[in-house]
Amino acid sequence: MTQATGAQWLLKSRLKIRQLLLLSALGDLGNLRRAAAQVSMTQPAATKLLHELESVLNVRLFERSRKGMTPTLYGSAMIRHARGLLADLDAMRDEIGALAEGAAGTLAIGTMTSTASDLVPRTVASFVARHPGVRVSLVEGTHAMLMASLKRGDLDMVLGRVMGGSDMDDFDLQVLYEDEFCIVCGPRHPLLKSRKVKLSDLATQRWILPPSSAPLRQRLDILFMEQTGTRPRNAVESVSLLTNLSLLQEGNMPADIMRQFARSRLVRVLPVPLSGLFGPVALITRAARRRTPVANAFIEELRAASAAASAPGGSASGLA
Repeated sequence: MTQATGAQWLLKSRLKIRQLLLLSALGDLGNLRRAAAQVSMTQPAATKLLHELESVLNVRLFERSRKGMTPTLYGSAMIRHARGLLADLDAMRDEIGALAEGAAGTLAIGTMTSTASDLVPRTVASFVARHPGVRVSLVEGTHAMLMASLKRGDLDMVLGRVMGGSDMDDFDLQVLYEDEFCIVCGPRHPLLKSRKVKLSDLATQRWILPPSSAPLRQRLDILFMEQTGTRPRNAVESVSLLTNLSLLQEGNMPADIMRQFARSRLVRVLPVPLSGLFGPVALITRAARRRTPVANAFIEELRAASAAASAPGGSASGLA
């Protein structure tokens, strides 16, 4: 047995679930006493478990000080992997429970506003028709929220736009198609009477926009500054499609949401050029994690649906 193989065997044989729980708690709390209490063990027991793990790995995982415990480079890596292993155990429990109840597997999908109204529903509908025994869970949220859930292992995948500057460490990304953006308004908005609409015509209008921290919102603000010298200021910030649609119907407010609603005449697309304002719609998964057969089957359905979305006449989205 080589030294490397022996070390791998030693880690596998001595690694305890309680150590994983302790590492995760320490990552959140930075305090051994509180972390030990959170995982229902005494502080001496927690200290012993941590020392055993450092001895097996032959590295220091935390720097101790009066202010608490700060993970070293090795500690941060162990916390990340511990959380991944715990998430896999939770997924195993959920899948076994679903199988015991007659399901053929489980799938947890995160979706951003950009995919929630069109791509995901079409894909899920075709997928469950082919795989009626699979239990599908959908979670809609912002990019930051969904990435955190995916990193923890709460989600199998995330579907949505990825903008420049996004932190994509520890993730694999497959671009499905490029999506252009448009500005829409309520069906009775006065600007619909104009043949040409410029950004300068919209600066003082009432808007529904994503949060100012969203990369795409920042790019829209830059575009406005370049062409009009100001940014939209009379705005409601919302990522809820239903709320946005309701506001558009009640207040005739210009917004950037799905062209899908324009096809049903619930909203209308304004003829405003948005040069260079587009973003890739992507499938995002955790790096170095083996996908289940259920996940692979869903991805095949997704690729077929996204091919239709990227074709001429396919759906396009507003800001998300």
